[in-house]
Amino acid sequence: MPSLATVRASNASWKPSYPPVGVFVGGTSGIGEGIVEAFARHTKGNAHILIVGRNRAAATAIFARIEKPPAPDLTREFFECDLSLIANAKRTAAAIVARFPRVNFVFITAGLVSLNGLDVTNEGVDSQIAAMYYSKWALTDGLLPALHAARVAGEDARVAAVHTAGRGGPIDFDDLGLAKCLTGGMSGMQAMVSQLASYQDLMAEGFAERNPDISFTHAFPGLVDTPLLRKSPSTMLRAMYYVRYLVFPGLLWSGKSVAQCGEYQLHGLLQAKPGASRTGENGDDIGLGGKDDAHWEEGKQALWAHTEKIVSEI
Repeated sequence: MPSLATVRASNASWKPSYPPVGVFVGGTSGIGEGIVEAFARHTKGNAHILIVGRNRAAATAIFARIEKPPAPDLTREFFECDLSLIANAKRTAAAIVARFPRVNFVFITAGLVSLNGLDVTNEGVDSQIAAMYYSKWALTDGLLPALHAARVAGEDARVAAVHTAGRGGPIDFDDLGLAKCLTGGMSGMQAMVSQLASYQDLMAEGFAERNPDISFTHAFPGLVDTPLLRKSPSTMLRAMYYVRYLVFPGLLWSGKSVAQCGEYQLHGLLQAKPGASRTGENGDDIGLGGKDDAHWEEGKQALWAHTEKIVSEI
């Protein structure tokens, strides 16, 4: 596993010959904020930086703090989007492609953690699963034309969804969408977390099979001190944020800051080859999932068909 010094040196050696367009979904806080800062630092501000999220004030503060663009045509833009509704993700992707015909980097770090059980939106899916999976899929799908245009121009085209690579388990073919998990108490919630990790793996592999010239990565950031719990709709999880060092003592000695995590996650995506990959907490390749799952390929096709139907009907 590479050290932080090695990762920083590797990132510093990255010198794109063009101003890249970076899209940071969930970039207003936590891991996303750390990745935005690392990206701006290692491009020396010579990039278009687009933050997608719910908090315009936070995005504005980040833009004021990071490296300034060296040319007036380089943009810093905020796209407001609540990912608990898939329609918002689709509209946002379309708006970005309309503004930027070529997109080089997409970091999707947005997340929602809740213990409140099933919360079905007017789109017919759970709000947490929409934010953690369906909207990620819809954004990636909607940005494909701009990613392909970047590859045709000889530029980078890379996508990373940050979740829990390496922590997945078998998916339930009778519960695609995880509604049963969300009504199954704590054991159901545990099953949901495991399956969501596999959903991210299968999403990366599904997109890579259909777009082999683009990099699709599912990343695991490890223990990172972020405000995710504080922003949860669950009262219990919000309370846990204030005693997080007692609940997660590893944060004290092995947890990363958001700045450190940003360096590692940027490194992981820069090293990813075209196709699907998974990276660990230090940005190192951990191989693909499903090695001990006899139904992995079947699950990939079933989940893709299910997701495509859900997203296309919204």
